[in-house]
Amino acid sequence: MKKSHIRNNIAVLDIGKTHAKVILFDSHKLKELEVFQTENIILTDSLYPHFDIESLKEFIINSLSNLAKKYIVDSIFTSTHGACMALMTKGELALPVLDYEFEGPDQLKAEYDEVRPTFDLTGSPRMDLGLNLGAQLYWQSKYFSKEFAKVDQILFWPQYWSNWLTGVAVSEISYASCHSDLWKIRQKEFVGLEAFGVGSHVQYPPIRSAASVIGNLRKDISKKTGLTQNISVYCGAHDSSLALVSAYLNKKLPCSILSTGTWVTIFALGSDNANISEQTGLMISNDCFGNLVPNYRFPAGKIYERQIKQKSGSSINHRELNASDICIKNFENIEKASFVYKGSEKEVDFQDIETSRTETLVSEILANQTLIGLQAIGSKGPIICSGPFANNKKFLKTIEKNWADPVIVEDDHLGICKGIANLVTKRERS
Repeated sequence: MKKSHIRNNIAVLDIGKTHAKVILFDSHKLKELEVFQTENIILTDSLYPHFDIESLKEFIINSLSNLAKKYIVDSIFTSTHGACMALMTKGELALPVLDYEFEGPDQLKAEYDEVRPTFDLTGSPRMDLGLNLGAQLYWQSKYFSKEFAKVDQILFWPQYWSNWLTGVAVSEISYASCHSDLWKIRQKEFVGLEAFGVGSHVQYPPIRSAASVIGNLRKDISKKTGLTQNISVYCGAHDSSLALVSAYLNKKLPCSILSTGTWVTIFALGSDNANISEQTGLMISNDCFGNLVPNYRFPAGKIYERQIKQKSGSSINHRELNASDICIKNFENIEKASFVYKGSEKEVDFQDIETSRTETLVSEILANQTLIGLQAIGSKGPIICSGPFANNKKFLKTIEKNWADPVIVEDDHLGICKGIANLVTKRERS
């Protein structure tokens, strides 16, 4: 097949928690040219549940090989989910890459809480399981001390892949600051590893900008894929931060990004209020440009889905309930979240209310919790909303009715890729 001579084609390695994708994206026309997808497999055949690195490598090699047969690929950029790191020894993995949903780190929960840095310093809330990288690090160093003794370097997940592609080890700010406990958000430097009981023989690679070219493709990967060695490989970044780039560069600030799905996540861009006290659901991180970004999150999609599934199928509607009288208890926890009457611990019984009325009530309650989040992080200006709840009229109307500025609905299907394209083209212009 004849190769397309479209230039500025970025191969995006989009490694999500559930699926991994390789997307060839035209950074000028802002459109996908090819998409390959596979399941991100969790293995349980070792010390703890961990990601199947070899399977991911094989998928990436095969996908890049297919692209090489049809297109000119100009560069590669890696975007990944959060709460993941690779513990290295002499350029190889010293330990399996932990699945953050494993409960292992909670075995030392009380002990870790005694040593972890404060929210004031890191902007990082205390989260369950391995969602704080510091908790992973602390647990792995204690439970697997023999293997951990060999560790000499910590690579964040996007940079593990850029290192595999190039042989160059770097770190990046948006990933370092994402509820990791490892990063001082105002000083923009790492928390000393001694705080986690880790010796000075373990190092982080130097911080580089997400949009910086760290090197070219390694000879062996060039040979396996058929791609030329002179392809530029970027540092890479956290997927949530990349999804903010287009708005940050192209919208008038301040504004808020409201991303909906399994989780509702809100980011206050251009906020002048980063001195916020610790509270459930709230985090402060640095974006790809180093700006402080207050953000707020809760698993709205899962809560909605679970509540609707629990319905008995009753069509009776003899009880009048008002969403403003109901709040969500334990809203940050998918399993423990419940709807209770405000000012009491009494749980709301939706069983004798018709399904359509329940859907409306739950949508409005989730919208009210979202508004609480917007207020908590000091959001101002227009709200740019994307994801499944953008199609939920009751959710959206509740937000619009209680927000002074416009609520703009945007399709986020290409959000990360567009963010990468904007980030890279900005670098080229500067």
